[in-house]
Amino acid sequence: MNTKQKISSLILSACIGCNLSIVNNVYANENINSVSINQEQSINKNIPQEMVKITKTPTIKANFTIDKNVSIKLVDKNATEKTKQLAIYLKSVANQDKIIFGHQSDTSSHVRADLPANGSDVKDITGSLAAITGVDTLAIAGDSKFATTKESLDHFANLSIEAAKQGSLITVSTHFPNFSSKNIIKLSDGTYDFSKCGFSDCGDFTGSAKDILPGGQYNDRYLAYIDMIAEYCLALQDKNIPILFRPFHEATGSWFWWGGNNMTPYNYKRIYRYMVDQLQERGVHNLLYVYAPGTVKNEKEYLERYPGDDYVDVVAFDTYDVYYESPAYYRNDFFDMLDKNCQIVSKVGKDHNKISALAEVGCGVLKPDGSDSAGILKENNPILGHNWYKKVGKIALKNDMPYFLLWANFSPYNCYIPYKYNDDYGHELSDEFIEFYNWDKSVFANEVNFY
Repeated sequence: MNTKQKISSLILSACIGCNLSIVNNVYANENINSVSINQEQSINKNIPQEMVKITKTPTIKANFTIDKNVSIKLVDKNATEKTKQLAIYLKSVANQDKIIFGHQSDTSSHVRADLPANGSDVKDITGSLAAITGVDTLAIAGDSKFATTKESLDHFANLSIEAAKQGSLITVSTHFPNFSSKNIIKLSDGTYDFSKCGFSDCGDFTGSAKDILPGGQYNDRYLAYIDMIAEYCLALQDKNIPILFRPFHEATGSWFWWGGNNMTPYNYKRIYRYMVDQLQERGVHNLLYVYAPGTVKNEKEYLERYPGDDYVDVVAFDTYDVYYESPAYYRNDFFDMLDKNCQIVSKVGKDHNKISALAEVGCGVLKPDGSDSAGILKENNPILGHNWYKKVGKIALKNDMPYFLLWANFSPYNCYIPYKYNDDYGHELSDEFIEFYNWDKSVFANEVNFY
């Protein structure tokens, strides 16, 4: 310091780690009466330690045009014109070297606490909803938040309609309850309330296919559930909104009552076809029917439960990149498996003149305490630094698939895309997800240009 002025006190400030301390001596001459050292934390104490500064910025992306000179035969001969257009749209997207990004429950479940009830983690981090927004029949049936199934159904129908207004396509998955469940309540007017059925009811293996088909003891319950689905679909049909409908998914596994060892391929086809026929009888004509088993070894296994060309519009599959060890270290074998299954499904699509897609995907990591994880961790994810989202998109794109969908963000311990904590800090994968959004091949709701 170049000055002749006497200094009576001096405060030293330095940028040091928040958990460090200065232990060296500080020396002063007779002109300095006191010295103090001020140590401040580098980040706001109110921000959770696992949150990181978000440095990437979403860019404004231009709309793309679609070649609509594509023909495809649909399951529903009476499909609405907009539903036909959606099939053509999806069939042509892959030819445009684009990949549509979807997110389950995009406007109904989010991690960031201060978002509105209909907020979206995807929109919060990118400025746009996902290009496909998913809802599940388990949510439509209702839970403790709603007094009746009807109230829940109306709520989710309105959410879907609002998402479509922002450009998002709509998909519906089905977690059917076991129709022998004691949680299914018959009401005084003869209708059924399914709101007490949770996820565990999907894995209750009691009952059989014949029980829910005509003449079976639970056929009326199955029809009542189909009625509920139809009411939701018709609400969107009235607004000219088509739906990607994915029933009885992941049937190659045995974790649901309709899959694997719990039901024969023959009976699986019967309950699938019966449902399609019943929906059309109820005037539902805005559906593209999606067949989506889990991962398979070959084409033969994939087609084992295939309901037939007359009942399927989109051939797809579900798969997950799961790390069962802690700490987990990145491995690339998932993408080898993903590419192989995409090739199998894409070939089936071409052979049967169907749209092919990656209907559900995600990354799950074992928690540090050894407990199971339903999604990405709050921190120390093995996929960090590997552009996981873009890699999934590249493989789907390579195999002529127009879209892929990530599962929902239900909580910080059950989520599949990164999220913001506030406007500046967020999940450690935030920058990579923004990079995926900025990628010139990814399509979000603000670019869909369909409606």
